[in-house]
Amino acid sequence: MKILIKHILFLILVIVSMASSCKDKDMGWLFIRNNSDQITYYWYAHWIYDKNYINYHYPDTILPSKERIYSIWPVYPNDVVCIDRTSKHNNWVKIFSKLPEGKFSVYFFNEHPKTQEEWDLIRENYNLRRIDVTYQELVDNDWIIDYP
Repeated sequence: MKILIKHILFLILVIVSMASSCKDKDMGWLFIRNNSDQITYYWYAHWIYDKNYINYHYPDTILPSKERIYSIWPVYPNDVVCIDRTSKHNNWVKIFSKLPEGKFSVYFFNEHPKTQEEWDLIRENYNLRRIDVTYQELVDNDWIIDYP
């Protein structure tokens, strides 16, 4: 019985450490740092969920006509968040090699669109800020995209 409890505790420890590994910048995760005093929201075209993801990165400035609203994430003032938990450093080389100009684009919004209509307004009014980064810029900045 004691051995079983030890194994279960060890398994829990492994799971918790894996879940928190995104905070380790040496693992090649991509981060967003909000240097402002306002909450901001971000979106990027993800290669796993959108087969046309290259269309939404620099030099294009077009947002998709329909967006899964749940794929827009908050970054609180003066906070750092992990942008992607599905890819590590070695996949970024492949991702950047497919981008038309070799720049990864992240779109920032002042408000989180809750409906398709609100998303359409963002698209029509271009009420956003876009930051484009190269692979080398990410490496040089410890995999952090600074906003603003």
